[in-house]
Amino acid sequence: MADVPGFRPDMSADTYYEVVRLIDGRFLFLQDHLDRLKHSLSGSGTEYPGDVNIRKYLMLLLHHNDLYNGNIRICIQGKPGGKTHTSCYFISYFYPEATMYTEGVKLLTFPHVRPNPGIKKWDDKFRVSVGNFIRDQGIYEAVLMNREKQVTEGSRSNIFFIDRQDRLVTAPGHAVLPGITRKYVLQICHEEGIKVAERLVHVDELNGMTACFLSGTSPRILPVRQLDSVLFSVGHPLLSLLMQRFEYVIQTNLEAPG
Repeated sequence: MADVPGFRPDMSADTYYEVVRLIDGRFLFLQDHLDRLKHSLSGSGTEYPGDVNIRKYLMLLLHHNDLYNGNIRICIQGKPGGKTHTSCYFISYFYPEATMYTEGVKLLTFPHVRPNPGIKKWDDKFRVSVGNFIRDQGIYEAVLMNREKQVTEGSRSNIFFIDRQDRLVTAPGHAVLPGITRKYVLQICHEEGIKVAERLVHVDELNGMTACFLSGTSPRILPVRQLDSVLFSVGHPLLSLLMQRFEYVIQTNLEAPG
């Protein structure tokens, strides 16, 4: 346990992590995050401390902090001698303003290929470079683009498109970090009978897409008005339906502490 003034998180190359959102004192999709963390650690040589222990640490964090909303980072690090270090702490966050959901946000492509997209492992060099790019360009998010100029995912989100046939188009699960919000968007599509095509979209195809949105812990489902020079419809009926349905999913997946 550490006091805030003296706490300096160690985000070394061997740090595996998850970011859980706290809403009115309740955890959103907590078990989904723990399951993904366990998957990230599999084969790494770093032992997963177990759901029970992590839940205990989260309870202690809430007990010692008078906070009911925000983002909490769970970090697992392998240490010399086969030891495992676990830490849980609140981190700074930015939730989209209300106008961003009605007017959409602006994005730019950013050439980068994750070495292992299915694992949530801290990459300090990438985080610094993409963070500087987002700040310098004055955009909401950077969209990663591979060597073939195909759009894969956001630097901290997943990205979806809606084509002219009202199909949802998104990168295959094996090519990106399998986002928790992404999982529930696809579940909503299955329940609503919305057709989904999981494939990579080339930048030259962007003009053929009618709408675009991001999904993630902080943005939830966030409309995109522009990616590079391509403009999208923010008020697309299918996008509005997904946003509405996802709010219901949130309310049914909030877990009280203890």
